[in-house]
Amino acid sequence: MKYQIKIENAPEAKGTIDLQRLSVIADGIRKISEGALQIRLRGFSLTKGRKKVSLHDALRVSLSGIKEDSTIIELTAEQFSKTLEPFQTDIFRFEAQQELPEQTPVSLFIKSFQDALSDTPESDLLDKPLLQELRSFKKAFMNDNEVFFIYNQGNLPELRLSKQEFAKIKQLEEEIPEPEPVLLNGTVEELKYSKLKVRIKTEEGIVDGFLGDGFDSETIAPFWGKEISLTGTAHYKPGGKSVIEIDRVFKPSEGDAFFSKKPRSETVEQQIDRQIREGKKMNPLPDIVGKWPGDETFEELLEMLTK
Repeated sequence: MKYQIKIENAPEAKGTIDLQRLSVIADGIRKISEGALQIRLRGFSLTKGRKKVSLHDALRVSLSGIKEDSTIIELTAEQFSKTLEPFQTDIFRFEAQQELPEQTPVSLFIKSFQDALSDTPESDLLDKPLLQELRSFKKAFMNDNEVFFIYNQGNLPELRLSKQEFAKIKQLEEEIPEPEPVLLNGTVEELKYSKLKVRIKTEEGIVDGFLGDGFDSETIAPFWGKEISLTGTAHYKPGGKSVIEIDRVFKPSEGDAFFSKKPRSETVEQQIDRQIREGKKMNPLPDIVGKWPGDETFEELLEMLTK
């Protein structure tokens, strides 16, 4: 498929582009499309040091020309239905990714920005590492007046980017917690979507998980319907959602239930907003300042402080 990137108010002469800028654009498209594809295949985008699935051919984007009308970069990219290996296409049954075979690296690049800049960016297809890559694309701009228009031949909404949009992406990225290790206790409910996705029922609710590198469904199959403990990494999404990258499953020991906790679904800012809406006081100290010593016992004072 063919795509165009039009740069308005660029300092370069029409029909030319600075080679270093071109390198930043190419690197940004590659990293963002790779993260966007991985989050569709695995539930989370790539992080530093993680073993990568071989996606070299699937992520190939070619420069086919530069037009003199303003600065217009022409790109071509194949659909994933033609480039992903057969074992990878099994995941296309995942309900939110049914259109993935018709997508390309450039269309995922565009879609990721559109999701992040939406008025309600609570997408399962964004996480902190991917938002960091989106924010890094700001380096492709050479002045504050430039505007990027990225589009194809009409079957995909045009993406308009200016430097001002990156403030919203930064805010969204900062609201999402960093990935963190977790220990969970629960019952294996189901395995679905190409034997990659697992649902664990815990005392605090249902937890979604994906099997990590080197972990297959045969390892976890004997535990169906049974109480288990698992370790992994919680990857957070906008709106407080999370998915667990599972790296180990085992029979629970006596102390596992004590340490088990469903990954937090709210950031600190979200908790504060909720408590304000509910009318909870953030600091109970004013309730007792100037009122002590009095007839209250020490235990009663502690209770006042912990309301």
